[in-house]
Amino acid sequence: MKQLILILTFTILFFAGYGQSCEVGGSFFSTFEDIQLILDENNCGSCHANGRSEANWNYDSYTLFTRNGDCNQQVIIHGNASDSYLYDVITGSDKLCSESTSIHKLSETDLDKIETWINQGATEYCLPLYPEVTAIFDLNNCQSCHKQNSGLWAYNTYQGILGFNTDNNCEETKTVVIGNADLSLLYDKINNDGYVVCGESMNGEFSPLTDLEIAKIRDWINGGATESTSALPVVISSFESKEADMSIILTWLTEIEIGTDKFVVEHSSTGRGFEEIAEVKSTGSSGSSSSYTYMHETPSFGENYYRLKMVDLDGSFNYSNIRLTRLEVETAEMIVSPNPAMSTDRLKVRWYPRKGQEQAYLNILDPNGKNLHKKIIFEGTNYVRLPTLIEGIYYVLIEDYFGGFLLERVVIIN
Repeated sequence: MKQLILILTFTILFFAGYGQSCEVGGSFFSTFEDIQLILDENNCGSCHANGRSEANWNYDSYTLFTRNGDCNQQVIIHGNASDSYLYDVITGSDKLCSESTSIHKLSETDLDKIETWINQGATEYCLPLYPEVTAIFDLNNCQSCHKQNSGLWAYNTYQGILGFNTDNNCEETKTVVIGNADLSLLYDKINNDGYVVCGESMNGEFSPLTDLEIAKIRDWINGGATESTSALPVVISSFESKEADMSIILTWLTEIEIGTDKFVVEHSSTGRGFEEIAEVKSTGSSGSSSSYTYMHETPSFGENYYRLKMVDLDGSFNYSNIRLTRLEVETAEMIVSPNPAMSTDRLKVRWYPRKGQEQAYLNILDPNGKNLHKKIIFEGTNYVRLPTLIEGIYYVLIEDYFGGFLLERVVIIN
């Protein structure tokens, strides 16, 4: 699958400190070390580094970073930031395993950096290309068994290394699943984990690939199994969303398009569970820039998240970064669910304040007005774990820093 790379020019990246230290064919990418620096700058290490693993997650190493975290959620889904649990944690935008997670929100700038890295494959090292992968195999004398016309899998051509020219004799297991090394038979046979789903390991007992070589092949698959610099076909230099007369206008600019069929516009009010709302056909070419505009005439009050699903002529696709536009309301609004609720439930509280307010206090009151629970919430979707309550009527009170308040009755059933 051709990769759709979101880049800026080197000058912009350099002066913005964009955290993309890897350059491949004029395109810039982040490495895991770049992401570690961003997390360090946000003091995430006080809970998630140097041996500390709050919520069962730690970023001391790439392996620890990418393993499943709290509630066995996938912290990283390579190529898909919005469905990665890490995205929930740093945006506070969806159901989380702890009501305190919303305080981990990062700035839009840092969020964009991490989001771009995940969408580009979340590689540990600089993005490898096909020639570097074949060089690793050559160095380890793999050509002695996997040369052209051997009747076995061969890596001397790009189509060959993907497994298109040979039958791997493993039902429902592809040689290379582009964008997902864990599902790829090639990575399964070289990763030295002691288990091979089908056939035998390719890592010879006397001359195994090094950990670095294995990691680079993994990164190559997760990063899109790119053949060459000329196979980085789409450059999106900008993607913006803004409010206009209670509608939201999306604009994006492409510098280069090769083999692109269409852009699918997707929308969500929470940052997850995106739904298609429109298709825009590609009009670009390899040698010229193209601009696109789409107006969403029926957005939601409060938060509106947008992303582009960029589809190639061969059906392969990738996602853009997410853009958020808040549709301001004239008066503050609160929506609480479920209601009725059980005392073991977490309340979903969607708070849409007046313009200029980003956070407020939320209180749980008993019928006599006694405050049973208090926490800070943020504009948009919040999740509140209830204290132990008996059946009855309670009240959710939101008080902002300007003296305003919202009150809603909640019925507790056990």
